[in-house]
Amino acid sequence: MNWKIAVISSLIVSLPGCVLFRDGSKELPAQWPPPQSASGKRSISLYVTSGDVPGRSSSESGRDVLATISGQAFKAYTESGLFSSVTTTGESADLIADINVVEKGAEGLSWSGVISAITFTVIPGRVPQELSMKTVYRNREDKVVATVEEREELGFWVEFFLLFAMPFTDGPNAVMNEAQYDLHRLAIDEARRKGIF
Repeated sequence: MNWKIAVISSLIVSLPGCVLFRDGSKELPAQWPPPQSASGKRSISLYVTSGDVPGRSSSESGRDVLATISGQAFKAYTESGLFSSVTTTGESADLIADINVVEKGAEGLSWSGVISAITFTVIPGRVPQELSMKTVYRNREDKVVATVEEREELGFWVEFFLLFAMPFTDGPNAVMNEAQYDLHRLAIDEARRKGIF
């Protein structure tokens, strides 16, 4: 019985805490929804892809990730109030937005990650991650009218004592969803300022 308690205790002690943080450097649109244009609203069709891993969308988890990314795009474009209709089903529309979202993690450990690993996560380590999004807007005639690129730096902080903070912070999925939503808002605002809609 004592050896079971010792094994369980050592497993609990060896678990590091891990929290995803945004760098906070993005200045979001001052007004959301943005000011409406004087001209009439047009319809838009969203085509969302995730280009971080080729063929990723063929797996079940890849389809779930793509559905989440597409959901954040649909939410941002709908809440903007700039469009008469927003679709993600490939229907004919006045505008088409080809959106490619890429999540890039660091290859290998950073120097802080190495120090954290050597000290069994007593000293915190940061694993950088980047979220980038490229949106190509096309008109009904399939002509490119604008391209908008946005990116944000994120980071996973790993440390033993973060284990106790994890229940009180948003999980990685919630933080990533919020970052994706904000990048869509920035793309919409930039395209609006360029006069696309």
